[in-house]
Amino acid sequence: MFPSKTTLALVSAIIAAAALGGLGGVIYPTTINANAQDQSAATPTSDTVTLQKTGVSDTDPLPGHSGHQLVMALAPRSDGKVWVGTVTWTASKPVEVVVLQNYNSSVTGADAAHGQPLTAPFGNGAVAISLIKTPSGTPVASGTMPFAGNALAFHTLSGDKFTVTYTVDATAKQASSSLPSPD
Repeated sequence: MFPSKTTLALVSAIIAAAALGGLGGVIYPTTINANAQDQSAATPTSDTVTLQKTGVSDTDPLPGHSGHQLVMALAPRSDGKVWVGTVTWTASKPVEVVVLQNYNSSVTGADAAHGQPLTAPFGNGAVAISLIKTPSGTPVASGTMPFAGNALAFHTLSGDKFTVTYTVDATAKQASSSLPSPD
């Protein structure tokens, strides 16, 4: 079986990009997923998403975060499901990966002695913010990691503007707040 014309075109573009990279040329990638939409964050209608995009940061919209920059990769879910997947990225500057979790402030036992995680008001409730600094181990601000949460974004606490190219492969799964009972 021979590769499709689309596959051959993609392989040719990758080879050309590699060749031009040594000569200082730049090729701007286009979205490979034909179903991806040109918007700041993916809001897929199905429970699976595979997308590749380049985003330019803008002001973080969460209250109290206006000094930060953000690119929303997967928009917050409001259907009780969480995204579970993998993200790979390269950015023009070091970035943090942000995973938002729905925050339940009525948890029994949460008091002043225990404190609360980093949160922000969101919609009719709040979100807990997982702010992950990932050392790339290379001179390039890049990485890959698994994630699970209601939303996925790239972020700078410093407020430095940035550009990020990323690939996300994720599935929306129904979240549970308890472990299954043993058989």
